[in-house]
Amino acid sequence: MPDAASAPVVFVWPGDLHLETADRENYRAAEWMIEEVNHLIRPDFVQFAGDNAQHATAEQFALFMGLARRLHAPFYPLVGDHDVHHDPRGEAFRAWCGEPYGAFSLRGFRFIRLNTMEFRPLGMSDEQVAWFRYEVDRAVARGERPVVFQHHYPYQIWESFEGPGIDTWRQIVQTRRITAIFAGHTHYGQIANDGRNLCVATRSIGDPEGGPPSYTVCYLHGDDLALACRSQGDHGPLLLITHPRRTLLAQDARHIVQGADVCRVRIWAEQAVQTVRGRIDGGEWFDFSPDGACEWAAPLPGDRLAKGEHQLEVEAADVQAGVAAVSQNFMVDRSGRYTAVPQVDVLVKETRFC
Repeated sequence: MPDAASAPVVFVWPGDLHLETADRENYRAAEWMIEEVNHLIRPDFVQFAGDNAQHATAEQFALFMGLARRLHAPFYPLVGDHDVHHDPRGEAFRAWCGEPYGAFSLRGFRFIRLNTMEFRPLGMSDEQVAWFRYEVDRAVARGERPVVFQHHYPYQIWESFEGPGIDTWRQIVQTRRITAIFAGHTHYGQIANDGRNLCVATRSIGDPEGGPPSYTVCYLHGDDLALACRSQGDHGPLLLITHPRRTLLAQDARHIVQGADVCRVRIWAEQAVQTVRGRIDGGEWFDFSPDGACEWAAPLPGDRLAKGEHQLEVEAADVQAGVAAVSQNFMVDRSGRYTAVPQVDVLVKETRFC
């Protein structure tokens, strides 16, 4: 369990914006996202996934920066393939958004931004991958958990995740403990657990596929990692189970229930939350109690649960009868043994955009 004295890190990961002009639907969707982030989520930072500007023009970058500067939280743009449209050196991106790769630390995590557009259609220079290896190794040596941000999703269908520097990238992420790899580019949303690494792609703001424009809220606290997708048109509280970890997100034995434990949830709501209740495997409902700002907790009888996968359901209601409900599966093994089975959610076999 994380140190109770430390605060979690919460960041927002919006989908690709593909901004062109202020009269298009994606611009209005981006405004919706910024309004919610400012007044509902209030994260530590916002990390844009790249493809911020559709054709890398000065007017489009000005449109993007005008929106991004409305955020109350710090923000960091990634460079995507559309951000270097007819500008392979990314000079316009640098002029408007700053350096295309970098890193910073926050509450025990090292957040590393990569530029996967140093080569077309995909690749990183020897200099950048050497820097990436150094950043990961230095973070691990300090006891920090590395989190990677990059535009290209390693499991994008109809594309090859191959290019200069990618073999070295694979060697780095397969031989170091990476908390998660967050990517854009797909237009659809997906989480992939390959048995070693977690890769997270968020559905786009511009030209979304598989549903309406969306953003992902990411919660990190020690060994806990939880994700919630918020789509345009969603209303009411946003409820996230932060512990135990969802089976899909479990990488090893650190992420499963091994005995008596605690259920924890985080709730973002405009109105005061009145009640939170949960149940396991369709059993009797039990109540959660407040456990700090926006946090609620209840005992988890992991010492009485059978080995294997279980389901946790949680419901929350605010004072104006706004209701949020979520369920997720989690793993139990009191012997403390676990190997992740490769899986994805959702399974995507075709796309219009590649």
